[in-house]
Amino acid sequence: MNAPDTHVGAVLSDLSGRRGRVTGTEPDTSAPTGMERTVVHAEVPDAELTRYAITLRSLTAGTGRFARRFARYEVVPANAAAALRTASTG
Repeated sequence: MNAPDTHVGAVLSDLSGRRGRVTGTEPDTSAPTGMERTVVHAEVPDAELTRYAITLRSLTAGTGRFARRFARYEVVPANAAAALRTASTG
C-alpha cells in the first residue's frame, strides 16, 4: 500500500482494526520532493479487505492506493468466525 506521509497514521490505525499485521514501512523513493509518500507492507485477512479501496480513498483524501496478493491460509480466531457466521446468516 502506498499513501502520503500525512495519512500514514490513519492508515496504520485502520489496518490494525482490520486484524492487519504491518510487516514494514519504507519511503517511496519515486515520490517527488514535497509530496513524500510511504509504502506500507502488511498482512490483512481477505475478509477484512471488502470495500477497502473505498475506505482507503476516504482515509487518504483519494491519494492512497493498494495491491494485494495471497500469502497463506490461517485459522480464523473464534470471535471473528462468530462475526462472519452472523453476517452470512444476516
